[in-house]
Parts: sequence; structure tokens; C-alpha cells
Amino acid sequence: MTSNDIKRIEKETGLSFPACYVKVVTNYPSELLNSDAPDFGLLDDPEEVIDENLEVRENGYFGETWPERYLIIGRNGCGDYYVITSDAKKFSVGLSDHEKMECNPYAHTLEEFVAKYLSEQE
Repeated sequence: MTSNDIKRIEKETGLSFPACYVKVVTNYPSELLNSDAPDFGLLDDPEEVIDENLEVRENGYFGETWPERYLIIGRNGCGDYYVITSDAKKFSVGLSDHEKMECNPYAHTLEEFVAKYLSEQE
């Protein structure tokens, strides 16, 4: 993604994405390029980021109100979302679990996210 893509996402969703996220997606991790991450785990399409964030805000999340502080950055394909918080100072990712209706830490750093995500794809 480009900085213009981020501006478009923010304009169309009314959300502000933290600088740590912008830095990651505008310098997309090369380790993830040959995986399904650009289409799922760490979305690389502005339209997908817009659609996912608007969907849960407009229609809820499995009958629950979506917490405003959670920004969707990816999905696992099973109804769960990878999220960051709008006030994040460093890149850390939570996993919003639709079965337990809770969000738990997934990765505390980009490196941890990449390693964990890729290991789960094997």
C-alpha cells in the first residue's frame, strides 16, 4: 500500500490508523509476499481494509457491537480478525475470536507476527 491508500482508507472509514501500522503496510514485509497474508493475514488491498472495517462497524460482529478501538488489518478465514488498536505506539496484533467473543494478544512485534503467521500456514 501507499500513503495515498492509507489516506483513502482513513477518509472512507473515518478511522485513524497508527503510524506503526502505516509503516508496516507501506513497507510490506517481504517474508509475507509469497504467502496468503496479503489476501488474509495482513491485508495489502485498501478496498479489503475498508470493507472489513466498515462491515463490522455497520453490521456488528456476530451480534455484538464492534469495539471502536480495534482496527481490522487482516482475517484468518474462519470469522476471526487480526486487529491493532487505534492508539498503538508499536506494531502489536490481537486476534478477535468470534467463538469466545474476546480479543487476545496474537503477536507483540512485527517479527513475531510474521513468524507465527507463517508457521500456522504450514
